[in-house]
Amino acid sequence: MNDQPLTVTEVADRLNIHKTTVYDLIHTGKLKGYTVGVHNGQWRIDKVELDKYKKKNLAKKVLKKSF
Repeated sequence: MNDQPLTVTEVADRLNIHKTTVYDLIHTGKLKGYTVGVHNGQWRIDKVELDKYKKKNLAKKVLKKSF
């Protein structure tokens, strides 16, 4: 099992969205991430956090379709 954290680019590819949108999701607290490195740290997202985000948003889409 690969427990390596994902980069912003990897998350963007998996969600089929732009990298800027991933940064927006992180900064608004909708997707949990953390920085690595001392100066100009790069963001990382744990796969479990991406899975939580996907499940939460899938549930929202289902609710919207039911109305």
